[in-house]
Amino acid sequence: MGKNAADEQLIQFYQKGDSEAFELLYARYKSAIYHYFFRQVHSKDTADELHQDVWLNIIKSSSRFTQQSSFKTWLYKIAHNRLVDHYRQSSRQPLYLVKTDTQNGVSDEKIEIEKAIESSALESNEPEMTIQEQQVSHLLLQGINDLPEEQREVFLLHEKSGLTLQEIALVTDSSFESTKSRLRYAIKKLRHHMNLVLTL
Repeated sequence: MGKNAADEQLIQFYQKGDSEAFELLYARYKSAIYHYFFRQVHSKDTADELHQDVWLNIIKSSSRFTQQSSFKTWLYKIAHNRLVDHYRQSSRQPLYLVKTDTQNGVSDEKIEIEKAIESSALESNEPEMTIQEQQVSHLLLQGINDLPEEQREVFLLHEKSGLTLQEIALVTDSSFESTKSRLRYAIKKLRHHMNLVLTL
């Protein structure tokens, strides 16, 4: 078993009792899962708690992974379900639990805010970023935080976690068309936010 082994190979090794395989999976996804929570709840303590709960759940339920989906999709589905539980426990109903009307079709156009979306720009206070890049990143973060929760989650899962629309639909228990619609509306609102602020 090497560090370059596929996720699905690692979880199979862990199912057979190889603790090193779990450590490799944890190292591979710990940062991404933590930031998934932090971007949603905006609280370090809560994100830490939810992050820990997910990995404990992975340990307890690893035998139930059957490769019907990728390990990554399975992991994010567990994280999504934990987030939904958190909202329910705190009496805060996330919008993606409410049925909404969807429109058919989504344009395939790319988001034009390239630099602010690259790498770790959404978390960055990196010194090598120019003042202008930091301002754009801050404005984008503000726009993302103002999105409805179901749109924000789809956008971040797509742009930061690298999940496909089909994978996001599986993670969030949504239809493919609903997922496309939410991403489209998120992009439209972010473009409007950036254009509005930058032209003031």
